[in-house]
Amino acid sequence: MTTQILQLSDLHAFADPDERLFGIPTRALLEDVLAHVQRSGLRPDQVVVTGDHTHDELPETYAAVRELLAPFLDRLWLLPGNHDDRAVLRAAFADRIRTDGGDRITFSFRAGEWLCLGLDTHLHGAVSGRLGAEQVDSIRRQLAEHQPRAVVLFMHHPPVALGRAWLDRIGLEDAELLQELIVEEPRIRLVCCGHVHHESSNRIGAAEVVTVPSTGLQFSPTGDEAEFLAAPPGYRLIELRDDGYSTTVVRLPEARYAPTQP
Repeated sequence: MTTQILQLSDLHAFADPDERLFGIPTRALLEDVLAHVQRSGLRPDQVVVTGDHTHDELPETYAAVRELLAPFLDRLWLLPGNHDDRAVLRAAFADRIRTDGGDRITFSFRAGEWLCLGLDTHLHGAVSGRLGAEQVDSIRRQLAEHQPRAVVLFMHHPPVALGRAWLDRIGLEDAELLQELIVEEPRIRLVCCGHVHHESSNRIGAAEVVTVPSTGLQFSPTGDEAEFLAAPPGYRLIELRDDGYSTTVVRLPEARYAPTQP
């Protein structure tokens, strides 16, 4: 069995479709990305958005994002980023976000021999993230309950340092909790993250930890100070097979806009 997953991240949409984030019209580029997916003939089995659906966190912006993602609503999974409001996100996608009595927004689904888990790293009022020991314990419980052959985790803040001072300052505050679990649990094979607005790949134990470009504004993967690039937006495709996985980043053919610098 093969399951194809489309990962989108860091949409940063505004209520005003013409508003720009450092010179980048994020709503227009999100539309471009979704049109590119459609033209490519892709029919993903699942679609995961790893946070920062909006930049202004307004109900009307979430409604606009929902309308753009409407073709995928029957297979859509969502996680909050630091530029999300959990309550407004939950209200806009009430049919896609489970209510289990807790504040965090998470998900769990099977893909053949794989268990796919979504983790909530949103930390209210902060740009950095926090996982919490209770979510790590939840991963352990689900592994014991479902006994999958392999696991892929989705989250906003990556659980690794990327070696870029400005990004690492706003990373996952308790990354060591997840790192310890990944090292002791070789069935965790892949961790797919957003937040850093560029493509990267690192390893923890048996797991590959990857990040994905934003659908809008692109960050430079080099340097210790914030810098934005005139690079095309993109998305990640993940194929889960019973005997392994493959993943690749797809970018649009050209960068239509040049960002202003912070």
